[in-house]
Amino acid sequence: MLPKADSEAVRRQNRRIALEHVRRWQRSTRRRLSQETGLSMSGAAAIATDLVREGLLKESLAVQQGARRGRPEIELSVDGGAARIAAIKIAVGEVSVSVADYAGCVLATRHVSVDLMPMDGDGLVDVVAGLAAAAIAETAGGPLKLVVVAVQGVSDAESRRLLWSPIVGTRDIDLGGPLRDRLGAPVVVMNDCGLMPERFRWSSDGAMRDFATLFIGFGVGMGLRLGGTTFRGSHSSAVEFGHMNHVPGGAPCRCGNAGCIEAYAGDYAILRAARGEDAGKGLSRRVSDSEMQELADAARAGDARARAAFERAGEALGYGLGRLFTLIDPLPVAFVGSGAHAMDLIEPSIRQAIALSAIEGVGADIPFLVFPDVDAIVLEASIAFGLAAVDDRHAVPGALETA
Repeated sequence: MLPKADSEAVRRQNRRIALEHVRRWQRSTRRRLSQETGLSMSGAAAIATDLVREGLLKESLAVQQGARRGRPEIELSVDGGAARIAAIKIAVGEVSVSVADYAGCVLATRHVSVDLMPMDGDGLVDVVAGLAAAAIAETAGGPLKLVVVAVQGVSDAESRRLLWSPIVGTRDIDLGGPLRDRLGAPVVVMNDCGLMPERFRWSSDGAMRDFATLFIGFGVGMGLRLGGTTFRGSHSSAVEFGHMNHVPGGAPCRCGNAGCIEAYAGDYAILRAARGEDAGKGLSRRVSDSEMQELADAARAGDARARAAFERAGEALGYGLGRLFTLIDPLPVAFVGSGAHAMDLIEPSIRQAIALSAIEGVGADIPFLVFPDVDAIVLEASIAFGLAAVDDRHAVPGALETA
């Protein structure tokens, strides 16, 4: 017989499994919960009943298929009214906030265009908190359980502080504490690229256990999903793939170093190479999607310098991936951001560089997925991460009543 502590741990884990199952399928039944998870029928039924009683899941009659006879099964789905979360994105020149219910449905969205570079920590908190409070006030429903802040930059491992960002002039800003005081809910602060794998947690195109997300746009950033878990460092939350060195002493990067992968594959790096501009130019401004689209069109139309710039970007990315695959097994890569619009221009040189840098060229034929809309990916990732974190809390029986 299991000691009480062990049996409670098993119960919590089974509740997590049940919530994860219903989120993945959106609508399920007690029978399907048992079949898909390996829980016994009696165990699945008991867990589902508890979650319904606590207001985390809700029941509805299943639609009868064909000529099936007998009583229809009771379907299970997440009860959106159980809780709310807020997803905040801090990016170059903008802050956006979305509030979602417990089922992941977006209830309200607010956005503001603002120059963040001259702000200190207090100024940044004021902008973010004011916008978030306005979005939260527009919504009704369950209690606000969590605020997820996705930011371009390096956050600490405790997910409270913004240590450095190319979009804010001040370093080491405490966001978590002041935002919690202002908004009345726990706050986590994470690098936006490191968060991106969470977008695929419950989606059909994220069924892969191990994969990488690679953002190409204002910068170059990576997220890793390894062993079914999104990787987070012990000192920071990011996988700083874009700031791995590609050419020692090479082109300047926004981070202040020289020769980073980003200094050859970021949108500003591609633009300055295509225009033959000085290597130090373009570090402070945002390159628009339309500029990158025009540049890609020019490369496709035969502009040799534009085509060479994209090929050079692909080479930098490919050598970086080849080094990564030497450390861990090759894994599929989801490309995100404006650079994904030009995959036809950069993919050949990416694969060639992987083949030249990885041991025996292993990984040169890995699957590539393309998701150009970075805003959608970050929002969906933030919501998925937040809901999973709230699920973990609710896996403790009775947590909703005592929260």
